[in-house]
Amino acid sequence: MRKTARLVLGLLFVFSGIVKAVDPVGSALVFSEYFTAFGVGFLKPLSLVSGMVLSTVEFVLGVMVLLDFRKRAAAWGMFLFMSFFTLLTLYLALFDPVEDCGCFGDAIKLTNWQTFFKNLIFWPFALVLFLQRNRTAPLAGGAAEWPVIVFFAILVSGLSLYSYRHLPPVDFRGFRVGNDIASLLEESRSNPEYVFTTDLVYTREGKEEVFRLDSLPDSTWTFVDSRTKRIATGVRHKVTDFSVRDVAGRSVTDSILKEEKTALVLLIWSEENLNGNVLERLKPLVRESREQGRPNFTVSALPADSVHAVLLENGIDMPVYMADVKTLLTVIRSTPGLMVMKKGVVLAKYGFRDYPSPEKWEELVSRDPELVVARARIGNRLRTQLFVALMLLLIFLLRKGFWFSRSRF
Repeated sequence: MRKTARLVLGLLFVFSGIVKAVDPVGSALVFSEYFTAFGVGFLKPLSLVSGMVLSTVEFVLGVMVLLDFRKRAAAWGMFLFMSFFTLLTLYLALFDPVEDCGCFGDAIKLTNWQTFFKNLIFWPFALVLFLQRNRTAPLAGGAAEWPVIVFFAILVSGLSLYSYRHLPPVDFRGFRVGNDIASLLEESRSNPEYVFTTDLVYTREGKEEVFRLDSLPDSTWTFVDSRTKRIATGVRHKVTDFSVRDVAGRSVTDSILKEEKTALVLLIWSEENLNGNVLERLKPLVRESREQGRPNFTVSALPADSVHAVLLENGIDMPVYMADVKTLLTVIRSTPGLMVMKKGVVLAKYGFRDYPSPEKWEELVSRDPELVVARARIGNRLRTQLFVALMLLLIFLLRKGFWFSRSRF
């Protein structure tokens, strides 16, 4: 039973830590919602650090349990971690202060009740490890185990830092390369995640009754109140909103998603990094797009006039449209970021540190879009599979103890 508990919890925590580490900005957003919901908004500046620390702790705990390193410390950590989050998710399920617990980032979306039941299922495994923490001998001494633990902590912290400075190497969101945004939007509209029902409360002769809009009572009843409920359908969509409007407030979403030519889209959701050094590297791409008659525009969560003024100061003249900051954060984790689209399909995305050179840009826009998407997806998949395979192989070899132990997995 202990071996099963080790494998189940170890793999669960390694997975949970990894999916958070590849998207530290997303983890920071979740922590920010938690801080607001629990009345400690002054802690918001610590959201990013908190997200990185949590992913590191989860990953390292998972590795320690898989390797059977520091048995007592790992058992205590796993038990306290699972107990705390089981109670927390029960509170979230009962009172719903936040919609998404962020347990698995954007990789797997769970409702608060689903998250609670998930923790309820895994908590007994943590209890088994805790109760049996003293029943097996240490695998090796601390001098051999601690350096390995520190190595894995540095590994996942480095992955988190890289993902923050660039873009997540694995994109779990609906706006990832290759996705057809128009199709995903239509899918979410035709089969929504939530439906709303309105109950109307009427009274007559001191008796209250609830009626629906399609079955209203006669005039002998007196209206008292209306109550609108949001009911989850159980369906989850990757893209639920992508609303873009011009400075006059008119929607330009459909025209953007139907654009036949390859469009260069600059995305800005904060003033951070909006400076000459960053924008200078964008100028050749804008110039080439304009010369070839391809559309280029900015979608910003900041006031359009101020953004347009900054762009003009740096020699960039392009239309500026408006969108909600939450939408833009979902589209791209970098600000300013760059997205390349054609007929509503995302062909490429770049953080501000990784804008393509004019040569790479020319190669990108001249290729068949389907080939561009296929190449990007295959490359990302291979890198991800290679990383996971190497990491699991390393854990397996360490657990076999090929230099300091004869223990077997």
